[in-house]
Amino acid sequence: MARTATSLTVLALAAALAAGLASSAAAQAYVVWGLGAKTCGAWTDAQRTDEAKAEAYQSWVHAFLTGAAFGRNGLALKPGADINPEALTRWVDAWCEANPRMTVERAAVALLDHVAAAGVQSGGK
Repeated sequence: MARTATSLTVLALAAALAAGLASSAAAQAYVVWGLGAKTCGAWTDAQRTDEAKAEAYQSWVHAFLTGAAFGRNGLALKPGADINPEALTRWVDAWCEANPRMTVERAAVALLDHVAAAGVQSGGK
């Protein structure tokens, strides 16, 4: 029973996330929890001074992208697309340096838009 409730919670969260990501120009239609609600300034500080916290922020962004892929019925890389965790982190690093007062969630949405434009397309699972 607990496993089913957890699965339903995950599905509900993913659905809410997908609805909010339908268009980055749309008003935010979901609640941001955890490190995603922190500022990019906090992301940048963690990257420079606290490896464990930096990894936690990175994991939050990767999980956000995973949720977005799930909500969009999967994201498929086009052949030759070079998307890896280190490249994603470097991209967020640069975005957060330029936007220190924005949230990590906004950086993740911008990253999602960037990745989609760079060669990731919706695809079936």
